[in-house]
Amino acid sequence: MSSNFPHQEPNWKLFSWLGGIGIIIYLLIQILPSTAESFFDSNSEPVISKTKAEETAASFVKKQFHVTPDSVHAVHQSDSLLYGYLEKNKLTKSYEKQFDAQFPTDTFQVTAEMPDDSEIFIYVHMQKASVVAWNRLNGDQVTPAKGNELTDAALKFAASKGFPKSSLKATQMNDDTGQISYTVNKAIGNAKLTLSIRAEKQPNGAILIAAYKPTFKVPNDYTVYVNEQKKLANYLSTLGSLFLSFVLFILAIIYASIYRKHTSFLRGIALTLLFLGMYLVNDFNMKDGLAAAYGEALHVDAMAYVAVIVTCLVTVIMALSVYFSLVGGDGLWRSFGRNLWPRFGQPGYGEHVWRSMWLGYLAAFLLLGLQTIIFIILMRVNGAWSTTDVTQSPYNLAAPWLFPLLAWCAAISEEAVFRLFGIGLMKRWFKNSFVASLIPTIIWALGHVTYPIFPSTTRLLELTVLGLIFSFLFLRFGFITVLFAHAVFDSLMMAISLMFMGTVGNVLIGIVYIILPIPIAWLIRSFDKKKRNPTVPPSMLQ
Repeated sequence: MSSNFPHQEPNWKLFSWLGGIGIIIYLLIQILPSTAESFFDSNSEPVISKTKAEETAASFVKKQFHVTPDSVHAVHQSDSLLYGYLEKNKLTKSYEKQFDAQFPTDTFQVTAEMPDDSEIFIYVHMQKASVVAWNRLNGDQVTPAKGNELTDAALKFAASKGFPKSSLKATQMNDDTGQISYTVNKAIGNAKLTLSIRAEKQPNGAILIAAYKPTFKVPNDYTVYVNEQKKLANYLSTLGSLFLSFVLFILAIIYASIYRKHTSFLRGIALTLLFLGMYLVNDFNMKDGLAAAYGEALHVDAMAYVAVIVTCLVTVIMALSVYFSLVGGDGLWRSFGRNLWPRFGQPGYGEHVWRSMWLGYLAAFLLLGLQTIIFIILMRVNGAWSTTDVTQSPYNLAAPWLFPLLAWCAAISEEAVFRLFGIGLMKRWFKNSFVASLIPTIIWALGHVTYPIFPSTTRLLELTVLGLIFSFLFLRFGFITVLFAHAVFDSLMMAISLMFMGTVGNVLIGIVYIILPIPIAWLIRSFDKKKRNPTVPPSMLQ
C-alpha cells in the first residue's frame, strides 16, 4: 500500500480469526437464545399492529364511556422500573408465565381525544389485543364517587377482574378525586400488586369506572437506588460529556483555523451533510418515542413536536461540530506528517476504501464478541442489568426501517469528534498516544451513561475498553477503517433489533443494512478506478 495511506498492512489471518470468534460469541450468547425461544415457544404470539391497538382502544372507549373518540393514536409504553427490577433479580421469565397476560410490562398506550376535550389513555396488550388498564384525564363536569358508593363500585369492579374482596386491602382513599387503592395478595419477588381505581358518578346516578391501573410496585429501596443512579448518570453525562464535547467543538473551530494550510475547508462537507440529513430524519422519526416518554399528559403531541424542533436545533449544532472536527482533525494529523484521512482522488484511494471496509467488518465482529464478554463479566462482578427505554423502541418509530441509519450518524459524528480531532488534539498536547486516546475515549464513553443500564458506570467501563480499540484501529489503519468498523458495529445491532420486530420486510431490510457497507465501498472503488483509468474514445485510437 502506498505511503500516502495510513494502512499498516493488517494481519488478515489474525483479524479473521478474532472477528470469527467474536461474531460467534455474539450470536451464541446474545442472539440465538432469543431467536430459539421465539421459534420454539409454542405460546409465543406476534405483536399486533398499532392500527389494531387503536381499533381495540376506540371500541373500548365506546363501550366503557359511551362516546366515540375524535381520534386515537398508539405508542409503545413500558414500565421501565418494574422491568429493570425483574431483570436485576432474574424474575423476567417467571413474571411472563404468571402475570404477563393480565399485567404486561409493555403495552400500546393509546391516547383517545374526546369531544369534551378530555383524553383517555387506554393500555392494550401487545400480543393479545386486550385492554389491561385505562385512565381519563380532564373530563368535564366530573362528579367523583364518594364513600360507600366508591368502595362498593370499586369492590364490584375488582371482583369482575378476578379479585375477590378477601384478596384486597384498601391502602388509600380520596373522596375528592373518587380514587381508591388496594394491595392484592399477589407478588413477584418483593414487588407487590396494587390496584388503583377511580370512579365517577354520572348524571343518571350510574357509577362509571374512569380509571383502572393494576401495577406491581417495586420495593422502595430499588426505586431510590435507580433514581440515584439516574442522577449520577445525568451528572456524568452533562459535565463529563456535553460540556467537554462543547469545549472540543470550540477547540475544533480554533484548530481548523490554525491548521488551515494543511487541509481545506471543503473537506468534510459531504460527510457533514450526510450526517445532518440522516440525523434530521431520525429526529422526526422518533417523535412517538418522545411522546411516550411524557407518559400520561394532556396535549402530548404538541409537546413532542416542540421536543423534535429542539432536537433538530441541537442536531444542527452537532453537524457544525462534526464539520470543524473533520477539518481541524485532518489539519492536525497532516501537520504531524500523517495522512490518516486520505483524500478522494489520491492514487489507490478506492482500493484503500475497499480494504478498510473489510477490515472494518472484522473489527466490528471482534468488538461485538468483546462487548458480550465485558457485559458477562460486569453482570457477575457488579450485578449489571438493563431495562427498557421507550424513546429508543423501534415500535415508536414512524418508519422503523430507517432506524439503522442512526448507526452511520453515530459512526460519522463520534469518529470525527473523538477520534480524528480528539486524539489529534490530545496528541498535540500530550505527545503520548495512549493518553491521547484515553482522554477523548472517556469523554465519548460518558456520553452513553444515560442508557438504561445499571449501575450507570457500566457503560463507562465497557465503552472505555471498546473506545481504546477504536482508537488503536484509527491510529494504525486510519479514519476510514474505524468509520466502517463503527458503522458495522452499530448497524448489525440495530438491524437485528429491526428484524426481531417480525415481518419479512423488516428481516430483508435488516439484512440490507448489515451488508450495506459492501456496495458502498464497491461503488467508491469502482468510481475511483474509472477516474484513474478513463475510457479512451475510439477516435483517439486511430
